Amino acid sequence: MRLISNLKLKHQISLLILIALIMMILIQSMFNVFFNSLTRDRAAKFAENFMEQVALNVDTIARSVERDSITISYNKYVQELMVSDNIIRNTELNDYVFDIFTLTRSSNQNIYSIVLLNNKDRQISDSVHYNNDILKTLGKIYNFRSDEFKKSVFSSIVRDSSDTFYYYSYISPILSSIDNSKIGSCIFLLDTRELEKLVNRTELTKNSLFLILDSNNRVIVSNKGLKAGDIYENVFWQEGVSRSAKDEIVYEGKKSLVQYKKIESTGWKVISVLPISELTSDMKPIVSLGIWLGVIMIILLTAIGSLFMYNTTRPIMLIVRFLSRVGERNLNYRLKIPSTNEVGIIATHINQMLDNVEEMTRNIVENQSSLYEAELSKKQAKLSALQSQINPHFLYNTLNCLSSIGLAYDISEVVSISSAMSRIFRYSIKGKDMVSIKDEMSCIKDYLLIMDIRYKGKFEIEIQMEESFLEMKTLKMILQPIVENAIYHGLEMKNGKGHLSIHGFESEHGYLQIDIEDNGVGMTDKQLSELHKGIRDDENMELFGTDKQSIGLANINKRLKLQFGSPYGLDVVSEAGIGTKVTVRLPVIEPTGKINLLPSH
Repeated sequence: MRLISNLKLKHQISLLILIALIMMILIQSMFNVFFNSLTRDRAAKFAENFMEQVALNVDTIARSVERDSITISYNKYVQELMVSDNIIRNTELNDYVFDIFTLTRSSNQNIYSIVLLNNKDRQISDSVHYNNDILKTLGKIYNFRSDEFKKSVFSSIVRDSSDTFYYYSYISPILSSIDNSKIGSCIFLLDTRELEKLVNRTELTKNSLFLILDSNNRVIVSNKGLKAGDIYENVFWQEGVSRSAKDEIVYEGKKSLVQYKKIESTGWKVISVLPISELTSDMKPIVSLGIWLGVIMIILLTAIGSLFMYNTTRPIMLIVRFLSRVGERNLNYRLKIPSTNEVGIIATHINQMLDNVEEMTRNIVENQSSLYEAELSKKQAKLSALQSQINPHFLYNTLNCLSSIGLAYDISEVVSISSAMSRIFRYSIKGKDMVSIKDEMSCIKDYLLIMDIRYKGKFEIEIQMEESFLEMKTLKMILQPIVENAIYHGLEMKNGKGHLSIHGFESEHGYLQIDIEDNGVGMTDKQLSELHKGIRDDENMELFGTDKQSIGLANINKRLKLQFGSPYGLDVVSEAGIGTKVTVRLPVIEPTGKINLLPSH
C-alpha cells in the first residue's frame, strides 16, 4: 500500500486502468469457460439420459423374453412333448405348441423365431423363421444340449447366412415340472433391427457415436459407421480395466467424451462417444461476439482512461510546478488553470492564498517596523519571534481545499487528515495565545488522528486528565511538538506496537505537571546529554538550527521561561531501548485567568 501511495498520480491511474483491463479479460475468460462447461455438461447429461432410456428399453425386452420363455417352458403341452415318444401324440402336441409359438411371437415383436430341443435332440421350431446354422453356432458356444446347462443366458449376436441379418438369442433350460430335471432347451431368436430403431432415434452432434456391445465386445447395433458383428477394438470399458463411467479419450483423432452404461440383465454395454469440440460448436458465434465486445470495451476503456488521466494529471502537474516556483520565493507568480472543476477551485484558492500571504507579509513588515519603532522589550520580541515560527497561516486555506477534493473523490483518509490539519492550524493562528488545556488536548487528538492514519495502528494512546485539570490555562501549542518528537524520534523506529501516555495532574509543589511518555527506542546517555545542553543553554540557543528535536524542545522551554519564569519548563529523561519521558511544568492558571506563579530561584 505504501509503495502504491508513493507512485506518481498518473502512474496510479495507469495502474488502475491496467487492473480494470485485467479484471475484464479474466471475467470474459471465466464466462467463456463457464458457458462451455455448462453446454458440455448439458450435452453429456442428455447423452446419459438417452443411454439410460436405451438400457431401460433393452432391459424391458429382456424381461419380456424371460417371461415368455418361462411361459412356454412350463406349458403342459410343451412339458409333455419334451418327454413323449408317442408319434401320434407328438403330432397332436406339435399343433398345440405351434399355436403357442404363433401367439407368443404376435404378442412380442422382438421375437423372430422359437426353437424347442429335447434331450434326444428332437427339435420343434417355427419352420418359417428357423435357421439351423444359427442353432449349430449357438450349440458350439453355449453347449446347451449338455445336462450342465441349467442357467438361462442371452447370447452374443449371430448372423443368418441366408439373409445377412444379425440376431441374438435367449437360451433357457426346460426343467420338468415333476422332478425339476432338465428335459430340454428353449431358444428364442431375437431380431436386432428393433434395437437399431432405439439407437438411431437420436443424433446429438454430427459425429457422435452410440452403440450397444454384447458381452464379447461385438457390435450389436450402432448409429453410424460400425458394422454389427464386428469385434470393437477400441474398447472403452471392459472387465478388469479401471475406468470411470464418464471419461475423456482421443477417438478418431478428436478429444471426445465417452460414457457407458452396463445392462445387468444381458451383460451388454451401451456406449456414447461425443466429440468435445462439437459439444461447444454452437457456442463459437457467442464466444466470438464476446471476444469482439471485450476488445471494443478494452479499446474504449483505454481511450477514456487516457483522456481522463490527461485531464486530471496535467492540471495537477501545473500546480506542482507552480508550487515549486512559489517555494523558491517567487511569490509574484499566479496559477492559470482554465478548468472549472475541483482542480480549478484549488487553483483559485491557491491564488487567493498567495494574495493573502502577500498582504500578510506586508502587514507583518509594517507590524515589525511599528514594534521596532515602539522599541518593544527584548523579552516581548523574542516571544513573538518564537510564536511566529509555529503559526503557518498560509496553509489553512490549502487544507480546506484538500478536504473539498477528498470529499469530491470520496477519499476518507484525505478528508480526515486535511480536516484535522485544518483544525490544528486554525487553532494555531486564531484566538488568544493563552488557551485551556482542554483546547490544547483537542489539538493533540487531531494530530494523533493523523498519525494513526499514517502508521495504521502502530501505537496506542493513553490520556489521563481530570476534568478540572482540563479547564486550566496554558500557552498555545506547547504539547504538540513534544508529542510529535515522541512519535518521530521514539515510536516510529520501534519494532512492534508502541505505547504513548499523556498524564496531567497538579503537583504537590504547586504547579501543573504533564508527563508525556513513550516506550520507543529511547536515547543513549550521550544523546540525552546533548539534548539537555541544547534545551538549557539559553545563552547560545538559536531560533533556527539543524537539530529539529532539540530546537523544538528548546523552543517550548524558552517560551515557558520567558512567559512565566525559571521555575517552569521541561525535563527529559530517557534510556536506550526503554523509552523517553518529557515532563512539562506549568503555572496554575485558573479559568478566570488568575495566575499563581512560584517564586523564581
